[in-house]
Amino acid sequence: MSTIDSEARKYKSLLNTSTILNANLDLYQLLPLIMLYSKDLLEAEASSLFLLEEKDGFLYCEVALGEKGEIVQKYARLEPGQGIAGWVAKEKKAIILEDAYTDPRFNPALDQKTGFRTRSLACVPLYIADKVIGTLEILNKSDNRSFEASDVEVLNSLSEMAAIAIKNAQAHETLKKRVLELRLLYEFEKLTVAEKSIHELGNWLLDKVLEFLEAKAGTIYIADPTLEVLRVLAARGIPEEAIHNIQVPYGEGISGWVAKEKQSLLIQNLDEDPRYDKSAKYKFEANSLISAPLLFRGELLGVISVNNKYSGFAFTHADLEMLGAIANRLSVTIKNADLFHKVLDTDRELKRAREVMHKILPSSLPYVGGLEFGVQHIPYDNVGGDFYNILKLDENRSAVLIADVSGHGLSASVVATVIHTVVSTFDPETLGSPSKFFTALNYALYNKLAGNFLTAFYAIIHTGTNTMSYTNAGHNPPILFRKSEGSSLHLETKGKLVGVIPDLFFEEYVTSFQPQDRLVLYTDGLTEHSNSDRTRRYSEDLLTLAVRNHSQSHSAEAAESLIKECRTYCHRSDFEDDVTLLIVDRV
Repeated sequence: MSTIDSEARKYKSLLNTSTILNANLDLYQLLPLIMLYSKDLLEAEASSLFLLEEKDGFLYCEVALGEKGEIVQKYARLEPGQGIAGWVAKEKKAIILEDAYTDPRFNPALDQKTGFRTRSLACVPLYIADKVIGTLEILNKSDNRSFEASDVEVLNSLSEMAAIAIKNAQAHETLKKRVLELRLLYEFEKLTVAEKSIHELGNWLLDKVLEFLEAKAGTIYIADPTLEVLRVLAARGIPEEAIHNIQVPYGEGISGWVAKEKQSLLIQNLDEDPRYDKSAKYKFEANSLISAPLLFRGELLGVISVNNKYSGFAFTHADLEMLGAIANRLSVTIKNADLFHKVLDTDRELKRAREVMHKILPSSLPYVGGLEFGVQHIPYDNVGGDFYNILKLDENRSAVLIADVSGHGLSASVVATVIHTVVSTFDPETLGSPSKFFTALNYALYNKLAGNFLTAFYAIIHTGTNTMSYTNAGHNPPILFRKSEGSSLHLETKGKLVGVIPDLFFEEYVTSFQPQDRLVLYTDGLTEHSNSDRTRRYSEDLLTLAVRNHSQSHSAEAAESLIKECRTYCHRSDFEDDVTLLIVDRV
């Protein structure tokens, strides 16, 4: 094959490679692809790709491909200017060497570590808009040949494609992590106090954290400030029998360092970090690790460490930032859970909370001409954060409220009591407008719920005009069943959570509410009920179908039947959250 034909084949392969690389947004699949194409395209025995860590300023190589495509090194780290890759990144110049060992810039340490013998090499910088983001290197041209200037040209072209693909993949990865972070924090708000003990809570939280960070192993430690040691609350990746025997003094090992310094830590390669205790009796199988302190108003509650990603790659600063956000929320959760269980242990306080909740809920449903009501209220652990109310505003107008404080139990019931007290101070004008009602409530509660939030639905039913005005503040959309048409409508709106964001405006909607119409309001404890192994869950669709099936029943009978159907479907009577169901019939 002529030189011209060979060059044409290379550039044709480059075009195909560009298409493949830019179609792949998974960074962990993309990096090996880049190295594989550079190795094969330029007939090299091996290739490596170093990325620049902007925050710390060093270059790291998570994976390199050897002669047979196997991984020959992991997490190699270079300071700026160190080795060939470090020099290329610092000087922003390509380099080609016929004999690497004769050049003083070459660092033979990686060869000694991996057993690979470098002869010749070519290395080019990776650029994005004149900014170096890493280097791409090929080693040992096949058949003992040397790399040529034309090889560097091809490698430069490949590096341009690779840099764009890497940046796109990194942006996609960052966005995905943010979405996962928000989802996880939302689940914390809803589910973290669902367990009965701090140890059950810790195990549930750790499983969730590992799932979202795509890691195999990790530990949540609880601090003992008296002895200045960390004890294991939950762990994955070490023998279960070892968990109760582990105590980590402040300042010792990775977790001890995080506890003492109260600083987060990212380690790409544990074997090269002096804080890693290689002689520890119980050790994780790990190459890379992230760890963050659990702090509540400066008080050390513990440490969370996560290691060993499923992908085999090292953790990044984006992972560490995500763990930091999780640690902040986890600290509040652990502090609240600790206080929660201490209070629950006091029967007198629990009894008092039940009495308060009974007072804020209607002792009996009021008589309102043209309306009938049915209600089922089932608090978790005798007290909870669900509450409802029906207010007769004047001869033709009645207000209906259903609300759910995040979490449940005593802490949620205290918040519910505070909210009820705030609502009781509202004037008739505020109570007569759903929009004004939530605007005023949000103003009163913002930054005062100690990490909790409120979802609620508030409606004004006008029996004179057969209309209903309403606003939904992040609550489950109520079901409006029109018996005359046999149709179901979900009253979905875009209302925000109450107490989280200041100065919110809540939109108000109006719909008809004719005789024979039925409004079904409920909290998420009903539609998230499941069987014991979580394989069967009640849903909004099932509830909507049940509303239709029981449309001929009186409101009180229908409410009781809907709760019964949910329990029967899930083969489980005990709910794991507060449950409230309120039915309003227009008669």
